[in-house]
Amino acid sequence: MRTIKLVSAFEKANDYIKAVEESNEDIQKAWHKYMIEPFWTEISKWAPHNIDFMKPAPIKNIDALKEQIKIFSSFPIEELHSEFVKITSMIPQDDDDPILVALFPLCDDENIVKERQNGIVGACAFGNIIININPLAHDYSNWIPYVFAHEYHHSVLGHNLYVLRGGKGLSGSFYENMIIEGQADLFAESLFYDLIPKWNRPFDNETEEKLWKRLKNDPSTHNASMFGDEAKNLPWCMGYSLGRAIVDDYMRKHPSTSFSDLLNVLPVDILNGSRFK
Repeated sequence: MRTIKLVSAFEKANDYIKAVEESNEDIQKAWHKYMIEPFWTEISKWAPHNIDFMKPAPIKNIDALKEQIKIFSSFPIEELHSEFVKITSMIPQDDDDPILVALFPLCDDENIVKERQNGIVGACAFGNIIININPLAHDYSNWIPYVFAHEYHHSVLGHNLYVLRGGKGLSGSFYENMIIEGQADLFAESLFYDLIPKWNRPFDNETEEKLWKRLKNDPSTHNASMFGDEAKNLPWCMGYSLGRAIVDDYMRKHPSTSFSDLLNVLPVDILNGSRFK
């Protein structure tokens, strides 16, 4: 079982606020100095290339950040660590390197995340995990373990596919990305069945068939499809919804397959073993 090291950038947030309000430091520079620099070397140490695009964005809404700090200060970090350990035991990974999980505040002005994702966004930094948190969002605390489970699955699956298998059998296609996200969400849902992600709402049969046909016939829609583009009649996060549907259908057709077993099944085989083939 992997060892988990949990760090919270919330502990540095007051230094960031003080630098901006009292010392009139530039927001970008102060954010990097207090909120990124103390953590980033360790977060990104396994990355084979630059992953600066994953760096949490500066929070300019200082008043909201003060409220976030106040709320999060009473959050039971120790209990969260225990929850993470339980999650890793569900699909153990044979790796001696600890997983660093870094908790960062997320700007309250991110309305879609606040309203549709309960204020939580995660990222897997080649094994380590970043969880961006807005404590002002409804029910935010219940979704932190879910997002960790999703990102942890990425960590384990990535190790299986790219480290152990050397990427053999992978093409880097849009469909692979959909299925990888679908596996991660279905795994998280299996642990937190009382949580219903808005980005994974099922489509009715007619809509599902129509969207899938469009994806197959028009590759130009692929880039926008993962998160959706309503201006192009691509529903929000449709790629996540369809990816989950593909994996769910595969597992229904192969009921003896566990989530651990599924780690060794290539995305193309999951697709071909579902009704979406």
